Amino acid sequence: MTTDWQNWSGSQKHAALELAFPESELAVADLIQRAAGAGRNVRGIGSAHSFVPFWTDDYLVSLDNMAGLISHDAAARQVTVWAGTKLHQLGEPLWNLGLAMENMGDIDRQSVAGAISTGTHGTGATLQNISSQVVGLRLVKANGAIVDIDRSTDADLLRAAQVSMGTLGVITQVTLQAVPAYHLHERNWQASVAECAEAREDLIANNRHWEFFWDPQTDQCAMKTLNATAAHSLDSPLQGQNIGRSYRVIPSSREFKFNEIEFSVPAAAGWECFLALRHLIQTDFDDVRWPLEYRTLKADDIFLSSANDRDSVTISAHQGAKQPYKAFFSAVENLFREYDGRPHWGKIHTQQASQLEVSMPQFNRFREIRQSMDPQGLFLNPFLKTVFGVD
Repeated sequence: MTTDWQNWSGSQKHAALELAFPESELAVADLIQRAAGAGRNVRGIGSAHSFVPFWTDDYLVSLDNMAGLISHDAAARQVTVWAGTKLHQLGEPLWNLGLAMENMGDIDRQSVAGAISTGTHGTGATLQNISSQVVGLRLVKANGAIVDIDRSTDADLLRAAQVSMGTLGVITQVTLQAVPAYHLHERNWQASVAECAEAREDLIANNRHWEFFWDPQTDQCAMKTLNATAAHSLDSPLQGQNIGRSYRVIPSSREFKFNEIEFSVPAAAGWECFLALRHLIQTDFDDVRWPLEYRTLKADDIFLSSANDRDSVTISAHQGAKQPYKAFFSAVENLFREYDGRPHWGKIHTQQASQLEVSMPQFNRFREIRQSMDPQGLFLNPFLKTVFGVD
């Protein structure tokens, strides 16, 4: 008997041999060994918020039963959590310790393991992705061994594991570098594209967070800034403004389901790339009603990070979950490639190893590590074999 399963948007559907909900690392190891013995693959499902075909009809693993805070180091401001913990489950426990995540993404429904494995990020020219907050992790390897990884034991292995798409093993614990708890002041307003162009450099330089959504039907930009504040609330209600705890202010809800493509480009090329995408939509896809999202991201040294060794701008396009998207996303992806684009691993793309060797400086180093960790490809599937050039 198989178990039917699909991702959040409904774009990926599987009839898995088994959907497992282990409650311990030993149970994870047992599942991996059973799969290996049967010649089957194992893939984690996270919170199912990715849009690419990460999963398998063999063994799927949910870490929902391995969630919560394990320990914290008050002096170092570090916390160790079970990898199945959802980001929205972290805010309150961290706050009670006087801590917060340095940055978060637009949504907080993902699991910690899923968010770091795909390079999930927020916005802010001085802020890196969530994976950069990882100072150590534990995973179960293809042979069932449980290993701890940090920079003191193997710096390259940690740089690989921080963004790995689940191809090195099943991550069970993650140690995060937190920061002192902080409040944020949110401001929202509408601007024309010309106004956005004129203000963007100042907005990037003078705000902790800045982003905008461009509406193709109105040609207007919904602008948003977030800045740390000593205030805990607004003195009086103000339209388009809010003050609150960081973990309550950064994420937003998604009322409607969609599919998404996102690439990062060099920061210096971000605005030109946006204008080219705007022209593409206005010229060839004028029926698109979903917005483009524009964010900034600081460089890091993680091997498969889209911001590896370069400050970046990330731009994403969307279509409703039940709307056709392939022609639109294909044109968008082709344009991103003209700007040295790198894909967000959890969002729709068709990049293959031959392309990624060129666009990702440490791609081949990651492939070497992946091969050494999982020589039989237990944690691969057809899509990931294409990504990594595995026969």
